[in-house]
Amino acid sequence: MGTIAAMTDADRTSRSQRRLAEELEDDRIGLPGDDATGSVVVEELDYARRTPMFEGRRPVYGAMITTAPENLQSWSDVGVDVVDASCNLEDARSFADGRACYLVRNPADPERIAVACFDRPLLFEADLVLLQEATGALVVQRTPVFGVTRLFEHDQVVSWDGRSWSGRATARSLLPGLQERAPELEPAVAHGLLTLAIHWLAPARAGATLVVHRGVADSSFDTSGAVPPPALTLTDRRHFPPLLSCLMQRDLATLIDTQGAIQTIGVGLLSTATAEAQVGNDHGMRHRSAQRWSFDHPEAIVAVVSSDGPVTVYRAGEPIIGEA
Repeated sequence: MGTIAAMTDADRTSRSQRRLAEELEDDRIGLPGDDATGSVVVEELDYARRTPMFEGRRPVYGAMITTAPENLQSWSDVGVDVVDASCNLEDARSFADGRACYLVRNPADPERIAVACFDRPLLFEADLVLLQEATGALVVQRTPVFGVTRLFEHDQVVSWDGRSWSGRATARSLLPGLQERAPELEPAVAHGLLTLAIHWLAPARAGATLVVHRGVADSSFDTSGAVPPPALTLTDRRHFPPLLSCLMQRDLATLIDTQGAIQTIGVGLLSTATAEAQVGNDHGMRHRSAQRWSFDHPEAIVAVVSSDGPVTVYRAGEPIIGEA
């Protein structure tokens, strides 16, 4: 009785962090870096998952952990001003909104705290993956939508779904495997396909089927409800927001040529009787039709994004990335 009553805020925080470290271990999520870095990561994840309530809501939040803060200005795609914080850690966190400003912590110099102020919001998963890859910093974020806690580290995005922690491979880490199975696919197109599917559509829970093929529309396509898109392409990152917006409002497949140009949106995939007899898939209509169409067209690459997030890439009727 007296022990609980006398427990300090620091004691409660420490116990919470120990529980979090155990959760990560139980869910087979390894902490990145050395012990000092891992300790700061756990501390920031714990804070992001339980940001203090204010006026009935939990604020969003973001932090970057790096032993080389000077590298934060190495990403030329965005302007950043790293400002030293003169206040304590708790107060400094109130300036980090996880959108356009992030707390900066250096495990090698724990007394120095800063805030990185960007010239535009960095809140999409794709933005933070690029930030991590460009700077090497570990990024913790509590998302503006749904309040999901995420950790961006080398080659994976770790997230908390309210029950457990899971890690998802990044597009860049999966790229070599796709290029090995589809060597004729242009690297920029392959990377764009994975980036759109994994870091734009999947986090938004936007179910979609993306078909990269060298042919023209034929009898295997039902184009009765198809929509001709603007001149958008997988090789231009600026085109991903309009594609996300459209695909969140439409079903069926999107056809893409081998140069990455978006050809048609809202196409039904029709399979042969042979494919229907030989290819079975119990993961829903979207996966089943994609895998069967892929069986009939072994030269094509078909990426399927499930409405609950996972991404599977098919070739010749077989999953070559992901598990269907």
